[in-house]
Amino acid sequence: MFEKLNRNMVQGISFNDIPGWEEDDHLEAYNALLNGIGSKSSRKNIQTTLEAKFFFEKNYKPYLLKNIFDENNLYTGYFEPKLLASKIKTDQFHYPLYGLPSDADATSKLFNLTRKDLIENTYKEFPILGWLNNRIDLYFMHIQGSGLLEYPDGSFKRYIYSGKNNYKYTSIGKYLTENGFLKINEISMFKIKKWMEKEDKNYRISYLNKSFIFFKEDIYNKTTDHPKGQLGIRLSPFRSLAVDMSIYELNTPVWIKTKIPNKNNNSDKEFERLMIAQDQGSAIKGIFRGDIYFGSGNQAGDAAGSMKSKGDIVILKKLENLND
Repeated sequence: MFEKLNRNMVQGISFNDIPGWEEDDHLEAYNALLNGIGSKSSRKNIQTTLEAKFFFEKNYKPYLLKNIFDENNLYTGYFEPKLLASKIKTDQFHYPLYGLPSDADATSKLFNLTRKDLIENTYKEFPILGWLNNRIDLYFMHIQGSGLLEYPDGSFKRYIYSGKNNYKYTSIGKYLTENGFLKINEISMFKIKKWMEKEDKNYRISYLNKSFIFFKEDIYNKTTDHPKGQLGIRLSPFRSLAVDMSIYELNTPVWIKTKIPNKNNNSDKEFERLMIAQDQGSAIKGIFRGDIYFGSGNQAGDAAGSMKSKGDIVILKKLENLND
């Protein structure tokens, strides 16, 4: 990825120059890396934080990235929502969760349909994976890229990103702030949801985002607490980072210094740790733009939905020959 960057943006440093490096749990970061590169690696015998720290220091060189061109600098959060659903359509559950058609020819034609087309009409070509009772929650499941569905019998199924239509993502939050519906310093997922809930015409603003996500079932059991991201890698809370994959290389370790909401979401706290670039999102564009995976469920969503901070990053460049 370094060949894509202006040389004046990149400054080589030592690991001792990274504030908080000594205190981080490097084993957590290492295990997230293993999720991406595969557990068959010979390096899976690393068992302690100290061993993991030595692995990164031996196999990578840190580079501080300087924002000399004043590029968009924003770090946000995402999560896996937990939503009520039904396996059959009822009066209460009547919003469909679509999968991808098995017919490739049909898929290519149907990908020209917009969000409005797919919401206001039912297309038999798309398999319906389940029915939800809240269209706004379903919209934000599209934004997050996955969802854990709870059925009336108490069972669960997890659905993750499978593909999307041919339209680019459009930020509804940006539209609302630019047109005076919400204040830019107050914008969050919760503010947008509350605004959309007020009137039917407010919900229809979501049609400005013509992008539409299709889903597929993922494993859900005691050993898979978290979903796979768009790139097929199972995510790790506060270690997996969604980035612009037109710039980054998959599984690049990234040291990030930013602020995240505290447990009460009424203030921010410092966040300094090693993360792994192993997911992507339609809204994540630019070298200084990232999305932190907060985890699964409502508590994770409360924090992720309020996350909006600038940050500093150090990229760890892999040396040519990795050493165990």
